[in-house]
Amino acid sequence: MKPTMIAANWKMHKTLQEGLELAQEIIIYLTTHPLPDAQVVLFPSFIHLGAIHRLLPPYLSLCLGAQNCHDQSSGAFTGEVSVSMLASVGASYVLVGHSERRQYFGESHELIARKIDAALRCKVRPIFCCGEPWNVREHNQHHAYIEKQVADSLFHLTAEQIQQVIIAYEPVWAIGTGKTPDTTAIASMQAVIRDTLARRYNTLVADGATLLYGGSCNANNVRDFIHIAGINGVLVGNASLHVKDFLHMLSALHKN
Repeated sequence: MKPTMIAANWKMHKTLQEGLELAQEIIIYLTTHPLPDAQVVLFPSFIHLGAIHRLLPPYLSLCLGAQNCHDQSSGAFTGEVSVSMLASVGASYVLVGHSERRQYFGESHELIARKIDAALRCKVRPIFCCGEPWNVREHNQHHAYIEKQVADSLFHLTAEQIQQVIIAYEPVWAIGTGKTPDTTAIASMQAVIRDTLARRYNTLVADGATLLYGGSCNANNVRDFIHIAGINGVLVGNASLHVKDFLHMLSALHKN
C-alpha cells in the first residue's frame, strides 16, 4: 500500500528564519507523533532548501521539494535554478505546471514537458499539476481540458518514465478560495486521469500512478480527500503556512 503523501506548498511566503522555525516545529511533531503510513514533503522557497535539509533527521519520513525549476541544466539564465542545483541542496521533488506558473508566467504545455524531462534526468520526482478554471467546468469541458493537459505534457514519456511522475489535480477555482469540488467530482476526475493514462500506456501504469488532490485542503476536509478511491494524498497551500493549522492537519491523519 502506498503511503499517503502530504505535499505542503509554501509559495512565496516565509523569511529564512520563519521558514526554519516552521520546519523545526514540523520535525518536532513528526518525531513525537510519527506517521508511518504518510510521506510529508515540504515545498518552501529556494532560499530555505539547503538550511531546512540540514535540519532533517534521517529517520523521519519528511522530504523536501522545490516549487519550480528551469528546463535547462545550466546557462545564461539569470534568476533561474536548474534541477541539478535543487538536488544538490536536498530537493527530491519538484512542482511542475502549477496553475500560478501557467497563469502568471505563461508556461506552456511544451515548456512543462521539458521541465519534467529535466527533473527525470536528475532523478528528482516531478509533481505535475493540472486543473481547470471555473468557466471550463461551468461548460462541462473539464474532463477534456485535463485530458489535454496530461497528454500534451506527459505523453512523450516512456512507460518507465511516467511511473516516476506524480500527478496533482488542482482545480484552479478551488485554490485558496475555500471552495472545493465534492468527493464524487474528485473521484470522477481521478478516474478520467487514470483512464487517459491507460489509453496511452496500459492499465498497470494507470492503476499504479500516484494522484494527489489540491485546492483548499485543510484539517477539516483532508481525511475526506485521502479516503477518495484513487487519491493517494493532497497538495496543501495556505493550511501549510501556519504551524497550528498544519499540525492539526497532520494530527487528523492519526485518526485515519
